[in-house]
Amino acid sequence: MSKLEVQNISKQYGDKLAVNDVSFTVDEGELFVLLGPSDSGKTTILRMICGFEEPDTGNILLNGQDITLWESAQRNIAVVFQDYGINPTMTVYENIAQSLRFRRLPRAEVELRVHMVAEMLGLKEKLPRQPRNLSGGELQRVAIGRVMVKDADIYLFDEPISQLDPGTRRRTRQEILMVQRIKKKPGIFITQDHYEAFSMANHIGVISEGRIQQIGTPDELIQTPANLFVARFLTDPPLNIIEGYIQLIGTRYQLRTDSLSMSFPPQWTPLLSRLGPQSKIILGIRPNIIVPEWSINGMGATPRVMMRSQVIHSGPMMGHRTVILRVSQHTELMAEFKDNVAIHNGQILTIAINPDQIFFFHPHTEELLNPTARSVFSLH
Repeated sequence: MSKLEVQNISKQYGDKLAVNDVSFTVDEGELFVLLGPSDSGKTTILRMICGFEEPDTGNILLNGQDITLWESAQRNIAVVFQDYGINPTMTVYENIAQSLRFRRLPRAEVELRVHMVAEMLGLKEKLPRQPRNLSGGELQRVAIGRVMVKDADIYLFDEPISQLDPGTRRRTRQEILMVQRIKKKPGIFITQDHYEAFSMANHIGVISEGRIQQIGTPDELIQTPANLFVARFLTDPPLNIIEGYIQLIGTRYQLRTDSLSMSFPPQWTPLLSRLGPQSKIILGIRPNIIVPEWSINGMGATPRVMMRSQVIHSGPMMGHRTVILRVSQHTELMAEFKDNVAIHNGQILTIAINPDQIFFFHPHTEELLNPTARSVFSLH
């Protein structure tokens, strides 16, 4: 059974710790997505798996074998880089066939594999052409063809479609997923786009400043982000951040900001007591959990925080409407309303928020504090 195991690898360049104690496992047939901003360590991790870089600490195991110190040529790995890695002096056929010729496969087998892959990717008519005569999308398919034609132990994709137009990106994502279905080997895909990650991944590793922040399914990352970075990185429009204070009154902690207040249920008391009797706390409110007055009845019996707000700005966005609301002298919230209802600046709106859907973060570590995904609040 194929498996990649990355165990506590680190890599430092001078004063910069590019990769910091990273571990993850990719199982047979799984596409694991490394998701993070630019310069977060994603490509360095991939280069260490390829053998182009050697980790300072840690180990890399492929199919149970420690390949940490193997030369790149010893590793049976197929990789697509952001710059495609296509030889401009070769034809499309020669580029796709190159890795097979290195392995000295019989000519008939090389031809069979190349033509099968070209048929699948719609490149059959392009095989005699030079790369300079191809579009960006066609070049990308050639790069994927070079991967598909090879029987590798693992398939790696380093932001291979970031330069393509949206339509070509969608088609190419499907082609990469097809590689995974056909090959049934571990795969790693690198991207900065969380929509892309959600549409492709079995599991996602969110990375920042060389450290894995959280690994999980798309649903797990959205519903229970490990920390403030994950919640902010995966929220679009941007996550609303509010700082508040908690105070112990009787057996319960109360939360107060300049725009809302609420009472935490008793099960929160042991956790919040670690912050001290009166401490800061960070709230994260996703724009899409803010409910406008015309939809409040649809919330049924769910708990809610109600507040008055004034519309500062609004605009349509892909069938929705984004609205900036002033809820107090010092606090504005970005909301995303499902219904594209006409709203004018200065309008007064009543809004509601289900407090079960608010994220609470530690004021110093910024780790998620919510003790359960279904915590129950008592409001006042």
